[in-house]
Amino acid sequence: MKYFKVFLFIFLLNLSLDIFFNNAKEFYDFRLYTKPLITIILGVFFYVNSGKMLLKNRLAVLFALVFMCSGDIILLEDTPSYSFIVGLCLFLIALLLYSFYFYKQTLYDIDRLIPFLAVSMLLALSLIYLMYDGLNNLLIPVMIYMVTFLNFMKIAFLRYKNVNIESYRLVLIGTIFFTISQMIVGLHAFHKAIPYKDILIMLFYGFSQLCIITGILLLKYPEKEELKTTV
Repeated sequence: MKYFKVFLFIFLLNLSLDIFFNNAKEFYDFRLYTKPLITIILGVFFYVNSGKMLLKNRLAVLFALVFMCSGDIILLEDTPSYSFIVGLCLFLIALLLYSFYFYKQTLYDIDRLIPFLAVSMLLALSLIYLMYDGLNNLLIPVMIYMVTFLNFMKIAFLRYKNVNIESYRLVLIGTIFFTISQMIVGLHAFHKAIPYKDILIMLFYGFSQLCIITGILLLKYPEKEELKTTV
């Protein structure tokens, strides 16, 4: 990948600054720049290194980052543009675009799918149980969003043996990190305060997108020549 070391340095520096600004209220306004830059930097790096991808796949990933970036801006809590529902919808669209891209890389193995569905169902029910009293009229939107990010993680999980192991591991780790960040957001907002939530959310969110985009750029199809046309 071109310029990876430079990109990684800039990305980690910006993420560190964003976490600092988020925890230093007198500098919070600087997050108008650092938070959207997380996905903008990733988008530029992806664009430079994705020239060999099919246009529809490249656009799906780029637009996913665009919607993530828009959601990041809308979900800045201390700004006039803050809107939980709008931010939720933007993130949902981003996850659907990611899922669209990853869907053709999945290999539906029932022996792997059943345990995953069991764990996902337990996780979803546990979250709903903990957040239920605080959700009120947001119950349905939050449940739809929860199903969407769990489905996204399922698709990443089912890429096993259908892509190279480096891509598989990075994308799966990224989806798990993203799920953890969203769980912290939900539990803090609708259950009870979580210590250091601002640091934890941005760390898991930032590294989730880093792992996902890097995993996409490392994608290969081992011993499946006929599938290369989908890259």
